[in-house]
Amino acid sequence: MKLVVKTRRIIMFLSIIGATSIFPGSNVFALGIVSRSCAPAGAQESISVDWGFVPYALWTASSHYRNGFLHTINTVANAGAVGGWEYTWRSRAGHWGEFWYGQVVGYHYKRSGFVYFLGNSFAADCNLAQWGAG
Repeated sequence: MKLVVKTRRIIMFLSIIGATSIFPGSNVFALGIVSRSCAPAGAQESISVDWGFVPYALWTASSHYRNGFLHTINTVANAGAVGGWEYTWRSRAGHWGEFWYGQVVGYHYKRSGFVYFLGNSFAADCNLAQWGAG
């Protein structure tokens, strides 16, 4: 029985390696987008992320609402951002320690010759199970 389990794990591992070497230009891992309005973590934020740690030119903005519009923060405020664009595998627009937690709307973009809209994300809670692919 242990041999069967080990064999299945090896086959799965080789399948993943094979897929990434046969199609080296393909993005096996999708870009994920999410927003959080998470009082327990102390964060109001929107994040664009590549699960394979592949860097892209990313721009992320996060608008915060509570009884109306409060403010927007984007990657221009982050160290290393040039014109708001960051060459990274994880682009975050947000801040820690807010005391008003309401709704967060994220705007996610990728630049690769052209600017691609990855999508909007929305949160009214910690939203940890709501990662989406752009």
